[in-house]
Amino acid sequence: MTSWHLLLDGRCPAQATMARDIELFDAVRSGVLPGALRIYNWAEPAVTIGYHQKSFTLHDPALAIAVLQRPTGGGAVLHGDDITFSLSCTGDGLFPSGIPESSMRISGLFAHAFDCCGLPVQAKGGPHGFSEVCFARPSPFELMHKGSKLMGLALAKKGRFLLVQGVIPLRVNQALTGRVFGERLACSPRGVMDYLPDFSVDSFVASLREGFASELGILLHECDQKDHQRNDADGCKVEPR
Repeated sequence: MTSWHLLLDGRCPAQATMARDIELFDAVRSGVLPGALRIYNWAEPAVTIGYHQKSFTLHDPALAIAVLQRPTGGGAVLHGDDITFSLSCTGDGLFPSGIPESSMRISGLFAHAFDCCGLPVQAKGGPHGFSEVCFARPSPFELMHKGSKLMGLALAKKGRFLLVQGVIPLRVNQALTGRVFGERLACSPRGVMDYLPDFSVDSFVASLREGFASELGILLHECDQKDHQRNDADGCKVEPR
């Protein structure tokens, strides 16, 4: 069994989120960490846009909200009350070489966790292609439930190293969604708790850990501050659940 770091960062200030994911990815690339799965939520709403999106215009220009660029691809995402995650690792022996194939395997791990929590999902999105708004269109490897996209997923590779970023909305603020996207999002997105009000994030994480162990042979070792020191000024603290 290989051991990776599991970081449960709780609610983090929006401005700290992308830098933290990049920090972990760089730590894996430099050999400081063997691999890392970070799971967090948002202290305030924010929008992230894909690495290749040159710009993004809010539908309501009077809206004051952070717009952050991700190091991975894909379209714009409104974050509020989510399970947001990043996974940093080497792809050697764990994931296929292609990004679509790696995405399918990662989606399978999260689908297993959903199933264990009583919410069946399937990777059955449409064809590949860029969408300015992430949740306007599911890709073939993103998870769906009753016709709604429940998980957005984006990947980036540097050499043999893989960075995955994903988001699972728990609850969706429909009014704010309209102010951010307007008519670019034709249908109202839904969150996990619209379908399963008693959904437990703790149970979901426990099922993820079981899936990583059984499917990949990876033990996710929950970290505390002694395991991974960092600057507390960013406001994100590693706290055991």
